[in-house]
Amino acid sequence: MKQIITAPPSGATWYFLYTLIFTIGMPLIILVLLKKKRSRAGFLERLGVFSSNFPKHSEGTPVLWFHAVSMGEAMAIVPLVFKIKELYPKSQIFVSTVTDTGRDVILTRLNGVVEHLYFPLDYNVILNRVLNRLKPDLFLCVDTEIWPNLLRALQKRKIPTLLINGRLSSRSFRGYMWLRPFMKHVMRSLSFCSMQSKRDVSRMQALGVSNDRVAFAGSIKCDYYTQNSDLQCVQALQDFITQQGGNALLIGASTHQGEEDALLHSYKNLLEEFPSLSLLLAPRHIHRLEEVEVLIQHHGFTPIRKTFIDELENNHDAKAEFFVNLFNTSKGVYVLDTHGELSALFQFATIVWVGGSWVPVGGHNLMEPAQYGKPILFGPYMDHVLEMAEMMLENGGGIQVSTIEAMTSEMAVLLRDQGKCDEVGTAARQVIKNNQGAVDLTLQTIKRVLKDSVPNISVR
Repeated sequence: MKQIITAPPSGATWYFLYTLIFTIGMPLIILVLLKKKRSRAGFLERLGVFSSNFPKHSEGTPVLWFHAVSMGEAMAIVPLVFKIKELYPKSQIFVSTVTDTGRDVILTRLNGVVEHLYFPLDYNVILNRVLNRLKPDLFLCVDTEIWPNLLRALQKRKIPTLLINGRLSSRSFRGYMWLRPFMKHVMRSLSFCSMQSKRDVSRMQALGVSNDRVAFAGSIKCDYYTQNSDLQCVQALQDFITQQGGNALLIGASTHQGEEDALLHSYKNLLEEFPSLSLLLAPRHIHRLEEVEVLIQHHGFTPIRKTFIDELENNHDAKAEFFVNLFNTSKGVYVLDTHGELSALFQFATIVWVGGSWVPVGGHNLMEPAQYGKPILFGPYMDHVLEMAEMMLENGGGIQVSTIEAMTSEMAVLLRDQGKCDEVGTAARQVIKNNQGAVDLTLQTIKRVLKDSVPNISVR
């Protein structure tokens, strides 16, 4: 198999202009980070300043640095990280994220296996501090988070860079093509690109990635299975969603502004025929909780937070009184206000609505509910996961709608006919089974690179 070689840097003028613009905008970037409460976490780490107890590079130990932007990317790499650790038990693995939701996933799912850090600003002085601290043998960028100065800094140090589980949305592709004179140099700094779809491969080639440095591997999210080893947690989730005694559950997963309103309209109509149907809303961004709760009340329902039920868990009398009062007033709508628990909740769903698709966001993860064999509905905006959405539609595992009337009608069909519901869910799960294997393909590429860059690395 051909050796993966890190190309020499090129395009110095373009990087100078990029860095100049970044420098001019630095005060504004820092101001934004400080202004947003969720961005203040790890502020010093984003500037390349680490606490004294942050682990240093261990000499003689292979070091891998993953960058997983947020929660979705962080969850996707879990099975891959475990396989790497199994293969290279002495390896030291760092995972950076941009968001606190991504951090929570890493600390929960990979606690004791990896070290977390917040992703540094793409500024050379900061990047050099981080690289001197971590001293990675391999950098792995998850999805497609392109930071030119970081990739160039790695390139100068001859540190291989892999883009894994890569994808390019139409919007990103158009933007990169507009900057193609610069992007062709940036793409040259990537040692190898492992892409989710053949469409993504073609787009990377159009941006200047040579044929021998890009390949189709599929989505590693298809290989992801929720770890339900924490039976107490699963039981708590089940108790949470069965308080109202409903025999069917509709989950609105990773919803954005505008989607909760549509789901609540549809839910209100469905209750006329299916009075025992329950609804759970899981907003993509938890800082929108109060906004979502006001909307739920506006529709005549009572919001019930997951953490509120958790607090009542040891006070059975108060819990019983709350639900008795609720039954005498209005029906409740569950609100998931925690991180990292949505994937485990899918096993209790009857129907799953995937958010980011009713409004022009681009759609979110279809794989997790599909793995549980749940019928999936989504809206017209699925560009971020277009190929998977198309496979779901072609194989009968997904249903796409563009009006509230159609949403309500399709859900009603599934609720009336358990056989139809099972048929769609089984088809969704089969799509996932047919597209598994990306983790192993990605692992093969990682093994090739580590063998070339760390000749003395030991394999279990």
